[in-house]
Amino acid sequence: MSFFGFHLGIKNQRDVFTEGKKMEKYTDLEQALQDTSLAIITDKITTQSELSRVYLKYRVLPKKQKRVCNYYSNKFLGHNVPEMFVLVRDKLIADSGILDELQLPSESYMISEPDLYYKEESFNSGDINICFLLGHSGSGKSVMARTLEGNDIDHIELDDLLLTKDHFTMEDLKNYSDMIYSFFNGEGARYYIGLEERDSIPKEEYEDKVFVDFVKFAMDYAKEHREKKFIIDGIWIYLYFNDPSVFEDYTVFIKGTSFLKSKMRVMKREMQRDKEALQDRKQMFGREVRNYLLDEDKINSYRSFFGDKADTVFREESNEAAKIRELVVNDLNSIDQCFVNDDADGINEIMKKAEASTELSSLNKLRIIGECKSALFDMQKYTIPFGDKGNI
Repeated sequence: MSFFGFHLGIKNQRDVFTEGKKMEKYTDLEQALQDTSLAIITDKITTQSELSRVYLKYRVLPKKQKRVCNYYSNKFLGHNVPEMFVLVRDKLIADSGILDELQLPSESYMISEPDLYYKEESFNSGDINICFLLGHSGSGKSVMARTLEGNDIDHIELDDLLLTKDHFTMEDLKNYSDMIYSFFNGEGARYYIGLEERDSIPKEEYEDKVFVDFVKFAMDYAKEHREKKFIIDGIWIYLYFNDPSVFEDYTVFIKGTSFLKSKMRVMKREMQRDKEALQDRKQMFGREVRNYLLDEDKINSYRSFFGDKADTVFREESNEAAKIRELVVNDLNSIDQCFVNDDADGINEIMKKAEASTELSSLNKLRIIGECKSALFDMQKYTIPFGDKGNI
């Protein structure tokens, strides 16, 4: 079986996390797909809307269930669920077959800028509790967000604001994030619509307003909920806010990976796996180039504005930085594996290694240690010390 597709499950009557019972262990993908408590992306999906429905369902699963989904996705498909979402999404775009064969340029000609971190220390310390994350699709935003995410950080993708009713119940939204739930349950209630309602609403009353209204709502909501941190991720930020100074009082990260380089990386990776997938990548690549200059101009205006600020730090996308990111992601995947195998000793070893590491930043250490504690707590093998709730 190829690695593109999907399986969506709703919790079955026997919850795999029932206290006192061990989780089922699966030896092949088909067995895992039969578990209706899991959401795993495979090669049966045929439409973008179906893919979105599956992925959004995954997004609102409890964290311990996400661990199991990601464990089996990595084990049988070589990618976690969010990575599979990107691969399948891109393949579906490529299936349109709009353009003919393209000549692949050399990566050496594709220039990336350093990653930009504005007010990073303020976000890490909690002085600022909302971060806006910008960059091209495929530039590495999701990896950057994953190294920041935790139980005290909500990661909201702006794509989820469109046709929300078709993908989320209000209960789903509450599980997703209290911020997005409060928006659609309050001043953003008029935007809680599906495709049927959308057809009767002018674009200027929906797409042109929902992102702007939500971002402004998010800024106010974050100020009133200092106990949480929030990451707002999406290209809509720079498409609908022409003035970067709107975000001057908040944390802003901008991935510097160029559009061309990020797409080339994906194509080269797929070349080693599947020649048909490579051909699909070439077609998709050509189609997306049409929007490249517009996106690049918008991002450059933000980079220019924040690049001159005293609170801005630039970091080159070096091999060493990529190695560190890979170490972090591998540790997170290993935590998932230990969790599924009820291996508390393995998780404790990962935690000790992170504590002793001289390579990891303090933020990455906290991320890994927090995930270890969270997994042990879900396994009922970790007791939260008084005052330590922020790390779980």
